[in-house]
Amino acid sequence: MLNWYNSIFSLTPKDKAKMYRNLSRRAIVAGEPSEAIRYLKEWAKNDRTDVEPVYQMGVALSMMGDYARATGAFDKVLKLRPNHVMAAYRKSAVLLKLKKFPEAAENLERVVEAMADDARAYYLLGLAYEGMGNLEKGVAAMSKAVELDPEEIKYHQHLGFMNVRRDDHKTAAEHFTKVMELEREHNGEES
Repeated sequence: MLNWYNSIFSLTPKDKAKMYRNLSRRAIVAGEPSEAIRYLKEWAKNDRTDVEPVYQMGVALSMMGDYARATGAFDKVLKLRPNHVMAAYRKSAVLLKLKKFPEAAENLERVVEAMADDARAYYLLGLAYEGMGNLEKGVAAMSKAVELDPEEIKYHQHLGFMNVRRDDHKTAAEHFTKVMELEREHNGEES
């Protein structure tokens, strides 16, 4: 069908790139990453100067659980644009799933330098440090995530478990209590 529209309207490569960008975004939002990949390839073909379709390809591949290819896509983006923070962030999330903790931590350290107020980046950094066996650094990063977003349940929960592992049961109990309070608030119950 798109070929038919192309033949009627004689779209320029720039117009095609825009059309395929919109179609790929719609497919990603709809939770159809394999369909998005089709459009992303066309987008990339029609605008070879833009790294965004390659980045979005990494996102779609990670949604499909194809972590090796997702990492490759993010690597391509980072080779062309070393300061593409979201590619480094997404690559790090994939590396955590692959249990490549040192590489994830290295990337996330750069991410938190660029996005110092992003609690999610500190959360992932905490997970990477913990995976490396560096519980103290993990607790410090996770604490920063809690400081930046004190309403996020999973940050408190994970920090509670990390403190149990450190035998700091008092601090663990504080975070688990906060988890229960937040869950009550989210469920619409009063404290």
